[in-house]
Amino acid sequence: MSDKSTEEAHSIENVTSGIVPMKEKFAYAFAQMPGTFYGSVMGVIQSFYFAWMGLLTIWITIAQIIYAIWNVVNDPIFGNAIGNTRYNNKKRGEVQRYIPYIKFGAPIFSLCFALVFFPPEAWRGQTSNLQIQVWLFVWYLVTQIAYDALFTLVLCAYVALLPQMTLNQREREKIQLYGTMFQLPAILIGFIIPIIYLADPNPDTIAQFQVLVVIIAVFGIFPYLILSKYVHEHSEHIPENKTPLFKSLKLAFKNPSFRVYIIYDGVSVLFLNLVMVSLPFYLTWVLGPMEGFNMLLFWIGPILCVIISIPIILKIASKYSTKASISFYFGALAIGGFFSFFAGLSGNWILVSIGFSIFMLGFPGEFVQHNPMRADTIDYDYWKISGERREGLYAGIGPLLSKPMISVALAVPPALMTAFGLIFVGEGLSATEGLARASLSVNISMTLLPGIVCLIGLLIWIKFYPLTGEIVKRMKKEVSILHEQKRNEYEERRNS
Repeated sequence: MSDKSTEEAHSIENVTSGIVPMKEKFAYAFAQMPGTFYGSVMGVIQSFYFAWMGLLTIWITIAQIIYAIWNVVNDPIFGNAIGNTRYNNKKRGEVQRYIPYIKFGAPIFSLCFALVFFPPEAWRGQTSNLQIQVWLFVWYLVTQIAYDALFTLVLCAYVALLPQMTLNQREREKIQLYGTMFQLPAILIGFIIPIIYLADPNPDTIAQFQVLVVIIAVFGIFPYLILSKYVHEHSEHIPENKTPLFKSLKLAFKNPSFRVYIIYDGVSVLFLNLVMVSLPFYLTWVLGPMEGFNMLLFWIGPILCVIISIPIILKIASKYSTKASISFYFGALAIGGFFSFFAGLSGNWILVSIGFSIFMLGFPGEFVQHNPMRADTIDYDYWKISGERREGLYAGIGPLLSKPMISVALAVPPALMTAFGLIFVGEGLSATEGLARASLSVNISMTLLPGIVCLIGLLIWIKFYPLTGEIVKRMKKEVSILHEQKRNEYEERRNS
């Protein structure tokens, strides 16, 4: 048997068993890094614009309202367009709908990300100059919209790939776990390091931060190109006919899992962004008095809990169900948020560290379980609703709530700080109504609001999410049969 025939035989065997080749696993997982890098750095955007550039809260709020409207409108349109794409890649001998957006969109995506953090330096601190404030507002808004447009095209296509790579839940979780291995350094480099530069910014730290942004932007192109080389699409799942947007939306909302998923996604994005936006301010205005060895001790518990949480979350999913796993980490997030808030009021950093540790027991769950759970929702659509693989559409319409929640998370912390007297004066932020009020505003946005959001999400999730363990097992079995039928029909058409 020739090498090519042997490779095709192994490929057919892998497709049938649901096993994804290791090189595809790692290529897909490696491509988690750019989006995580960009999203992590974007988490400190308010530290850059509000605390460093001096953009007033009113302009931030207006921009986020416009940005939220844009997000609601563009995601379903782009997602449906991606799902209806049929690109004949003759070189690879397959019809594609997702990989072209990843491959060709990656360089523009990186450029748009970098531009967000390069407004003219001359505009800084001009809080009383209306014209400069307007120009800074325009830069802040337009660069975010450009970034988000490419984020939608590239990331929608990226997340749409996973559900059609395999039906095997353990394989999906393995891919996501490998992705988490790449995500963690991306979070550390893309979020923690910028916090160091922006917690107490000055011209030198901002220059270093902007160099980091450029390095991340250039690096971010390559994982997507590697993915486009090694990951294969399953052409048999691409529908012959395009589905109109409104028909697609109508079918999606018939999916009970999707209706709960929208809320889940909104809750996840809101709490994550509230934490990312607030943490640089929290380090300065709540934990600021801590120094040296105490600061090191403070983070030991949270870091250990992040490490042990991943096997705990996976074990619960394996032994019980994805629903039980997500219920666990929502519960940890809610309890940790409330505990941290009241500990912050006490001023006892040991209690705050305990609260953060509880919170971190749940924090990685979003990164490990989100995509496999979304894949279940898409499988259910294929099984019971539409009879088609519509990953692109779900990637586009899934964020109907979560994308506006990004705007809420970006607007609320600066508004709270302004209301409590923490505003830009002279060369930076100043607690004009006292340190206690400034500290309280940051504590609310960093711990109390995420705790409330996660508690609401937990209650809705437990009550309404329909895909329990037994239903998922039956669904996988029947969808696997449907996939085999589609694959045989596709091969017959190719050979005829």
